[in-house]
Amino acid sequence: MTLNSRTGERTGARTGTRVRQRELARRGTRTAVLTVALPSAATLGVFSAAAVAVQHEGGHPPAWSAADGTPTAARSAPAAPAPAADPARADRTGSRPGLPEPAQPAAPQQAPAERPHHVLPVDAHGLSAGFGQAGDHWAVRHTGIDFPVPAGTPVRAATDGTVTTRWSPAYGYLATVTDRDGTSTWYAHLRSYRIRKGPVRAGDVIAYSGNSGNSTGPHLHFEVRPDGAVPVDPLPWLLAHGLDPR
Repeated sequence: MTLNSRTGERTGARTGTRVRQRELARRGTRTAVLTVALPSAATLGVFSAAAVAVQHEGGHPPAWSAADGTPTAARSAPAAPAPAADPARADRTGSRPGLPEPAQPAAPQQAPAERPHHVLPVDAHGLSAGFGQAGDHWAVRHTGIDFPVPAGTPVRAATDGTVTTRWSPAYGYLATVTDRDGTSTWYAHLRSYRIRKGPVRAGDVIAYSGNSGNSTGPHLHFEVRPDGAVPVDPLPWLLAHGLDPR
């Protein structure tokens, strides 16, 4: 082969290479253009669908596709209301609302204690003299019972009634309580009165024991007169009302 022939082959080879490179470059440019264009078209389609949906919400009919006869965008269904919070369920902190306290049964009311209608005239037991007892100290037999209590001992009304007071040479300072049934109780040889007259109830302090009148020492002389006049033995009367002074 001659020198001119080799030179011609080399020149032809270089020319073919440059042609192929230009062709490849053109193909790459077209591929890049398509790659960029396709997502842009898809994005435009999404924007178009959104616009159609907004237009439909405003009262205009949706756009229909000519290909399959279906709307390109469907109207969104109204959102379901959020479920109401259940107060019995735990909140986000994990705590539960406090449960109401169970109702406590009302305590049964106790009936007030019944007030006694008869009491002993002094808070002491034991007698120093009985009813009907004879002795040098009495002009006749003893008309009551004696409680040997020190001077100043509180003397209580043995029954409900009305109290009156007076002085007697034999009884000294004397208090009398007359019940509604006519029964009178007498309290003799007193030192002083606490209630001189008026209504009293059984157990009220009406006077204080002493040694006044025909007395040989401090004590309380107690009498019971059912009809207000004739004295009877106070011991059976007290026992009949559940009181024992002995």
